Amino acid sequence: MYMFDFILGIGQRPDVIMYNSLMDGYCLVGKVEEAVRVLDAMKSAGLQPTAVTYGILLNGYCKIGRIAAGLSLFKEMSLSGVKPTTIMYNIILDGLFCSGRTVCAKEKFHTMNESGIPVGVDTYNIVLSGLCKNNCTDEAIELFKELRAKNVKINVMILNTMIFCNV
Repeated sequence: MYMFDFILGIGQRPDVIMYNSLMDGYCLVGKVEEAVRVLDAMKSAGLQPTAVTYGILLNGYCKIGRIAAGLSLFKEMSLSGVKPTTIMYNIILDGLFCSGRTVCAKEKFHTMNESGIPVGVDTYNIVLSGLCKNNCTDEAIELFKELRAKNVKINVMILNTMIFCNV
């Protein structure tokens, strides 16, 4: 925060990238509430959060287990006109599965598919892993079969996930 205060002190106007960097630093050390204060300061300075801004905060919330706050931020982001990306959905899906909220994760995955957001191998791996870790092995197997039927390129990560799943 020292450098940020210094920049303000010499009359420089921080841009979105500088605010994002500061928020990312706070989130990396688990100080998400400090990052939210930076977001508020950014908005007060007349700058609009970007997809990157929201992604940083979503990741921060999910990493400390505050999934409800992450979902609320996800909704705020959508209402503000920032379109969710594959990466944002991946963050939310991973957070939901890690917190045992499997039903909600499956709903988000369905929404992602219905919204036309690109679903890549990383997303499939998150979902397969989440299903396996939450004792939904049969669903993981069905999804894996769907991927093969759709000719989705199965990578080593997905194969390792399925091995972990004991299928």
